[in-house]
Amino acid sequence: MNLLAWNCQGLGVALTARNLKEECFRKKPHLVFLMETKQKARYVRKVRRRCGFNEEWIVDPIGKSGGLALWWSDVITVNIMFSYVNIIHASVMSDAVSTPSYITCIYGPTDEGDRMLCWQEVQRISNNISTSWLCLGDFNDILSQEEKCVGGCLDLGGGS
Repeated sequence: MNLLAWNCQGLGVALTARNLKEECFRKKPHLVFLMETKQKARYVRKVRRRCGFNEEWIVDPIGKSGGLALWWSDVITVNIMFSYVNIIHASVMSDAVSTPSYITCIYGPTDEGDRMLCWQEVQRISNNISTSWLCLGDFNDILSQEEKCVGGCLDLGGGS
């Protein structure tokens, strides 16, 4: 299954919507997961149609932050099991392409307490899954301070 997951940081920017449309037509994903759309369903639906998808599940943002969208092609069947502000959890089926049995799309909260609740929900989901499962998104979580990067910390050299 061909997937596209993107923290678009605001789908209302014309360049973002245009780049998304180009990627969708070039890569032809079966499923698209967008995080931080910052747009209500009406606008997200309009962009979805321009990108060539018929099916959708949208979680509206709260105020001007957040917002999730899951779009899929007719080649797969997606059954949304539940969703809330940070998670969309679904079963996925297809005769045409190899798909995981379940997919959990996550946009992790930046607040540490909310993030812990989100991880507890992911743990609850995992306890009920015994087949293939894909968990993807922006978890907004790090294992150690070394993963944080401020400024020009990209080191492409081979060391000194």
